[in-house]
Amino acid sequence: MTRTRTLVAFILLGALLIFMNVQILQKERIKTEGETIYFELAPVDPRAFMLGDYMALRYAHPLLNEDYQPMMTFIVTLDEHNVVTHAEPYIGGTLQDNQRLFNIQDQLRPTRFYFQEGLAPHYDKARYGVFKRKDTDHFLLENLADADLILL
Repeated sequence: MTRTRTLVAFILLGALLIFMNVQILQKERIKTEGETIYFELAPVDPRAFMLGDYMALRYAHPLLNEDYQPMMTFIVTLDEHNVVTHAEPYIGGTLQDNQRLFNIQDQLRPTRFYFQEGLAPHYDKARYGVFKRKDTDHFLLENLADADLILL
């Protein structure tokens, strides 16, 4: 009986490790192959947190799902530097070359950006959240950028 439990535990542990590595590889693929899109940040201050420092993020175009649907699609319009200039719920239709779709649940995430303790003054200059977008459902916050779109 103990041998069976040990075998099951190792199988479950192996499955968990495989799952975690697949997730990591998917995120790395988004970072390397994804399109860079800049979401303007609404002004916020970095705050101290028990586990280190972080910046609470509020986006100028927050993509809020106010209908409380399980998933909602938004269309964002980009300028020539891939900065989001307009965002609204998608109601169908053809996309222009400078428009992208984002599927979200309740709001654009993440709402916090964690950084090394003591670097808050460095991140005070943040004006944009730098997202990598692979497709409608796969995007992630990669970094923050200043007003000139230079990564911090």
